[in-house]
Amino acid sequence: MSKWIPTWHCVPIDYNLDAATFRDITQRCVFTNNLRGDKIRLRFSNLYNDKPMVMDHVAVQACNRVTGELSPRALVTLGGSERIEVAPDSQPFSDEIPLSVTPQDDLLVWQYFGQETVARSVCTTSTWKSWQCTQHTGNFYETEALGFTIKSQLAPALAADPTPSQFLVGLSQLDVLTDDGVQLIGLFGDSITQMSYFSDSLMELLYDRFPGQYAVVNGGIAGNRIQKTFPDAKDFPGGGHQFGIAGRDRFLQDLYDGMTPDIVFVMEGVNDCSHSLVFQEPDVPTAQDIFDALAQVVAMAHQRGSKVYLSTISPFGAFGDAWRDQAEALRCGYNDLIRASTIAEKVVDLDAVVRDPQDPHRMRANLHLGDGVHPNWKGGARMARAVLDACFV
Repeated sequence: MSKWIPTWHCVPIDYNLDAATFRDITQRCVFTNNLRGDKIRLRFSNLYNDKPMVMDHVAVQACNRVTGELSPRALVTLGGSERIEVAPDSQPFSDEIPLSVTPQDDLLVWQYFGQETVARSVCTTSTWKSWQCTQHTGNFYETEALGFTIKSQLAPALAADPTPSQFLVGLSQLDVLTDDGVQLIGLFGDSITQMSYFSDSLMELLYDRFPGQYAVVNGGIAGNRIQKTFPDAKDFPGGGHQFGIAGRDRFLQDLYDGMTPDIVFVMEGVNDCSHSLVFQEPDVPTAQDIFDALAQVVAMAHQRGSKVYLSTISPFGAFGDAWRDQAEALRCGYNDLIRASTIAEKVVDLDAVVRDPQDPHRMRANLHLGDGVHPNWKGGARMARAVLDACFV
């Protein structure tokens, strides 16, 4: 029986401001695909916006990773119209697109924004394996001589982020209609998931070992907490809205709207241990408070038939900060609750995988980006290998 399976998905981030402005811009994105089918569809996104988003035309091609061969461009329509107008605060699916793909075919999507269009939400990644996106001045339907347009011109608020990243607007999901028995894996968490050093590494391992059998989608939001909504972060663009509402409140919206994962991998809680202290909130959660929110997420997934795999929280550095000892005590207490729990099908102790054996309160120096918190490619690959060996042998 044919079924729509996401081959790519992200959570559009609400910046609570005009995150990007496009005019006479072609956006070109390549999405890694591991599915087989004869039809695809795109999900457009104009969330958190009170104005429509207009694309003069959108097209998609299959791009074979082995041969480099490109299929002819297939025109994308919405409600039969070649001119795509996405209503405010909506995420409609495109019309079905006849396009044959195999697990060797990635998907190349072109979007042309002719008139001035403002995006209030964007998708971002710090890596490039699951997707890549560039923006160009000019109309891809009229000329191949498109000029690169730098991020600071299109999205100044994003350019201020010290962590290099790519971004895209107007899309949140690509689906393939497949007859194969594909297992959908939903990764849920904070920046360690969203930045994708871990998630892209896991995707690469799974797709290499199991072509056509798995699809991995990313449900991470940087700065997100599982127990609380975003803090009052006055020094951040948009006042901290980009950290998202509490994970337990966004879980179904971000991983079960238009799809149902067979497996959910949850790795969230690091910001719950620190943000209330960093932003001097009056109520600091206990380890039990954070675990109870995690248990609610697990219960929601089980109610919808998904298996759940949990991870402990890796060390997050911050030595010398006044709040460090209290936050570390929370992390250790939360991890103890996760290790002792039986609420999920599996627990993967990624804390043990990346911590420094000489100092368990720190991540190994060669496994993070230099901030003591976020894994680099080596750290992400180490985590991914541990998850693969524990859950997908």
